[in-house]
Amino acid sequence: MIDDLTHLDDPALVAPESPDPADASDDPGAPSLRARPALVEQFVGIIRSSPCSGSGSDYGDARYYIDRATPRLSLGNSDLLSADKDALPGVKECITATNLAELADGTHQLVAGTLVQVFSLYVRGKNGAKLHVFNQPPRVGVVVQITGAASGAGEYNGRVLSGTSNASPSSALSMPAGLSIPGSDDALVLNMEEDGASGHRLASGTYAIGVVRGTTSESPPRKIVFVEGGVGRTDSPTTLGGTSEGSESADSSTWARSGATPLVLYLVSRTVYNEAGDKTLYSFVRPLTFDARGLLVSVGAETRVTVDVTEACP
Repeated sequence: MIDDLTHLDDPALVAPESPDPADASDDPGAPSLRARPALVEQFVGIIRSSPCSGSGSDYGDARYYIDRATPRLSLGNSDLLSADKDALPGVKECITATNLAELADGTHQLVAGTLVQVFSLYVRGKNGAKLHVFNQPPRVGVVVQITGAASGAGEYNGRVLSGTSNASPSSALSMPAGLSIPGSDDALVLNMEEDGASGHRLASGTYAIGVVRGTTSESPPRKIVFVEGGVGRTDSPTTLGGTSEGSESADSSTWARSGATPLVLYLVSRTVYNEAGDKTLYSFVRPLTFDARGLLVSVGAETRVTVDVTEACP
């Protein structure tokens, strides 16, 4: 049984002070409850377009090859950040860093040349080992140019536009409206409207709004962009009907949007017999053009077709 409590005031038994994480204390003997956290290094990095060796394949997940960089020497206190690769011997390096913003989905959507803030974390239990991370959310919604049909039905080669538009409310739309188009295809575009269909409905050279949701397994990988519709093709259409009377037999030709071909359909717009005129029965037909998505694109002018001519009674 403790019969003397005065010793509880002993400084050795008083709760220790909180540690000094910043190591700012002037007292080298300041108590610490646990080891101080590992050193965290940070610096500006520039995302590369190729591995550090200059050859081989880029990553297809949330990892990136990054050049360590430093702000340009010409910058002032209020200048917009720009950076160059660090050329200082012993400091310059190419590293692998993980983008925390893409870690969950395993995507790889940032473009080469993007500046990021890299943090270097030392790994406990490994002598000198450290991991590099940064947190840069990629663009999800994009404008993409359709450059041509890919091998798979409903899939297209494309290019993701970048930059800022210079469009004006006083002028007509003219794409790409100031946005920049890369020099080569960097996207695989999937038109969800064509799921399960054959062929290709979208026209080359047109634009669509899409969402980036992954990368291809190619080398280098391309962004996978999902779109829903766009400007439909009108080349090489299926033609039903015409401007002549044709055969007395019924035409069994059909058309369906699932076939991914445009359609030119001739319809009778009116029938005329004028007693005061040349006493000839005419029908007038117009061509209706539908794109490969089944949307009406244009209606052509009438063509007159002679159906019957009156003759004098014998």
